[in-house]
Amino acid sequence: MLVVLKGLIVLLLVSLCFARREEVCPPEPINMKRPLPVSEGETVYRDIQRNETHRWFYSNYNLTTMSLPLKLRRLIINLEPCKGTVFLFVRKTRSCYPDPYSCIDVRPGKESRNISRCGRSHYVSEIDGSHDGSPTFFEVPLTSTQWFISVYAAEEAAYTLTFLSDTGAFPRPGTGGTIVARQLTENAMQLSWNEAYYRPQGIASTYQYWIYVSKLIDQDTNYTSRTVFLRKDKVMNTVCGLQNNTDTHYAKVSSELCSFGACNATVSGIEAGKRYVFNIVVESARGFKCSYGGLVAGTGWQKTEALADESTLQAAGVVSGSILGVMVL
Repeated sequence: MLVVLKGLIVLLLVSLCFARREEVCPPEPINMKRPLPVSEGETVYRDIQRNETHRWFYSNYNLTTMSLPLKLRRLIINLEPCKGTVFLFVRKTRSCYPDPYSCIDVRPGKESRNISRCGRSHYVSEIDGSHDGSPTFFEVPLTSTQWFISVYAAEEAAYTLTFLSDTGAFPRPGTGGTIVARQLTENAMQLSWNEAYYRPQGIASTYQYWIYVSKLIDQDTNYTSRTVFLRKDKVMNTVCGLQNNTDTHYAKVSSELCSFGACNATVSGIEAGKRYVFNIVVESARGFKCSYGGLVAGTGWQKTEALADESTLQAAGVVSGSILGVMVL
């Protein structure tokens, strides 16, 4: 026990020493906002303008957490777009914030994105255009007590940002977030999905599932990218995107109604000849939420389009252990 405490003290002192070491930060562009703190387990929501950067500061001095072995000491950083495209830049320990403008240029005729040029960043979203409109989910070793974050908007957007070191409280959709649909009657269908799980286990359990249903219009049939569900301006695979793009949830299903690892729900009132978006959001007993992969289906059932292949589900931001981003060391 004494050895653990000594190691913890050394870690804290080294972290503070590096954080306070004199570092001359370059002048800040006027579209970089003043840094704001984000607390452990807090989810913040913000609107953001094109080419604007929001800065956030997260710290963790919890002795119980920081005394855990490194393999158990993890940090979830979850950036979810509610609309538009946002990128996450993370730096630990040192106090000069990540600089998105070092690797993103939006000047007419000089537009470019080069992740190798991203300054003062340890973790960065994929910025090459292949995942625009997608969430960024990092689960990284908690090796520092201080974290400095920049959120950059490639266009007018809105987002939520969550920091959580108690990773076992965060729900992870079962089977990679796959949802299966089966027609029951002409105007009703059954949705099926696997129960969410937790890593590590034993920290939290599932409280309930939220069912979201939205009727599509003709313009909604053209996906801009297979990594975005549905489009950048109508995100349907994040919690806030579903809340923003539906009038309300269709129903809530208690986790107690699931059995043998599977859950089912019946959706009625489906109009013949129309196409719908269906999705599930799992909520843990601790109040944390995560979206499943989503499903697009029509009542004729000649075509059912489930974004359920492994690569697409990972790109859609379903938390299945993969990281949607690039580590820059």
